[in-house]
Amino acid sequence: MPLLGSRFARFAAAVGATVVALVLYLLLKPLWRDQYPLITYYPAIILSAWLGGFWPGLVATVLTSLAYLWFTVRPDPTVGNAISLVLFVGIGLFISWLVDALQLAETRMRMQARGLQDQSLVRARESEAQARLAAIVTFSEDAIISKTLDGIVTSWNSAATKIFGYLPEEMIGRSITTIIPVDRLNEETTVLSAIRRGDAIEHFETIRRRKDGTLIPVSLTVSPIRGQSGEIVGASKIARDITARVQGDEERALLLSNEHAARRQAELANQAKDEFLAMLGHELRNPLGAISNATLILEHLGSRDDATAAARDVIARQTVNLARLMDDLLDAGRILGGKITLQRQSIDLSQVGGRALATLRSAGQLADHRVDLEAVPAWIDADPTRIEQIITNLVTNSLKYTPAGGSIRINVVPEGPMVVLRVEDSGLGIEPTLMPRIFDPFVQGQVPADRSKGGLGIGLTVVKQLVDLHGGSIEAQSAGRDRGTTFTVRLPSAPAPAFVPARQDDNHRKSRRILIVEDNDDAREMLRSLLELWHHTVRAAADGPSALEMAREFPADVALVDVGLPGLDGYEVARRLRASGANPHLKLIALSGYGSPQDMQRSRAAGFDTHMVKPVDPSRLMELCQ
Repeated sequence: MPLLGSRFARFAAAVGATVVALVLYLLLKPLWRDQYPLITYYPAIILSAWLGGFWPGLVATVLTSLAYLWFTVRPDPTVGNAISLVLFVGIGLFISWLVDALQLAETRMRMQARGLQDQSLVRARESEAQARLAAIVTFSEDAIISKTLDGIVTSWNSAATKIFGYLPEEMIGRSITTIIPVDRLNEETTVLSAIRRGDAIEHFETIRRRKDGTLIPVSLTVSPIRGQSGEIVGASKIARDITARVQGDEERALLLSNEHAARRQAELANQAKDEFLAMLGHELRNPLGAISNATLILEHLGSRDDATAAARDVIARQTVNLARLMDDLLDAGRILGGKITLQRQSIDLSQVGGRALATLRSAGQLADHRVDLEAVPAWIDADPTRIEQIITNLVTNSLKYTPAGGSIRINVVPEGPMVVLRVEDSGLGIEPTLMPRIFDPFVQGQVPADRSKGGLGIGLTVVKQLVDLHGGSIEAQSAGRDRGTTFTVRLPSAPAPAFVPARQDDNHRKSRRILIVEDNDDAREMLRSLLELWHHTVRAAADGPSALEMAREFPADVALVDVGLPGLDGYEVARRLRASGANPHLKLIALSGYGSPQDMQRSRAAGFDTHMVKPVDPSRLMELCQ
């Protein structure tokens, strides 16, 4: 291959070499007097052929021949010079061809050497790849097995021996069905058929049999093996023992099943707890209602100076305490379970605070403390019953932790977009370590040794949850032990209604015809006596059928119906009274030991106008009977 790549450069080199040879000839001619006329021309031909190949060598031969003819033969033409010229041309052509042939041979030898080197490199890479593949097959933790299209094993690696227990000499040449359980043989038939068709085999999991007969779960991947011409000649199978994973899946499934069972048991236990508490509340409310009404009757009939006055006060006060504890217990479960629905309306927080204190004062709970209310009209959109419960719980909490003679101050004031309720006492205060948990269930501060005003430790929990339901906030502050406590409640304010109905004066209450339907004898008779003291005309029935019969003869204005009647329950009594149409203006009031939103909804669906929870609030009952 010529050393010069450009054609122009090759021929330029030939011309240049000729010129150099001629100049040397002319310079050396005086020294050897034409004894060596061609000695400088041969190197020019050789150099031209070496640098440019045959044709540049030919050009150099022609040019040097012309130079020889012009400078040597022409001045002294002889036969010898002519013969020398012919020989020179022939030798120049031979040199050009020979150098070109040598370069071509050299080029071919270099290409062959490069080809041999490439082949050697390819073989080395193939050997390395085969060695790597062999190492993978040998040291793989997965069983790698090859087989013919008839299912005859042709290779078996060490992992296959480890997984299935057979040595290579025991399996090579035998059918792969040796490790396939009888009930799984159809899998092999299906796989081989798909391999023959050239179909793709998706990864799948199955069961295989070890040499000792035990069954193991495996994950299989099957691929076709092709011959040199591309035809499918067999199949390669990779099997992985997935026993550990399957056991892990089974354990997780068992744990999940146990978790679901435990959760279900917890839900059932929680449901049973709710049902028990609801039933407990129902059963306790009946005697509490009877006691409360009896106390009101005694209070009405007795005087403040007789010997029973103190006993009546104790009964009234402790009845209120029992009702409050029971309400807190039931409400805590319902509120924490998200089962409370607020019955919102526009209310004046100052009026609600006044009513709450009046109730506590009438029950004698404020007798040992100085309690002051400083309030201005402040309207909120809230459930009046729940707001009164908030105030009552905060005040009774202060009463419990404030020694006799201490002071409690309630303040209601608007502050920007919020209405603020503060209950401040001069009591025992709150320890700093207890402050972060003061609203948690069953957390109580240090109660006086006599526990005269003890509780369940859930009153503040109920307050916190009710405040949150109203979109407000509550915080407790205390300077420490014996420094008192301040609870601050903030609730979103609402515009005052355009018209606020005036409360009816007790002196202008009307006498009504009232029907009582109650199966508890004490509760029925005490309620009858209380209503008669309020100058109402009362009839009472102990069951549903008697009540329906009595309603036909006694056109009542108001019917107080216990929903938990045996046999024909109060809901059905209400539905039948409404369906009869005999008294379309009848006001139906449900009496129940249950007070959840679902219970109230059920009462409304049955036709009741109002749902009251036992023991009934006398002032509320008095209003509803008008």
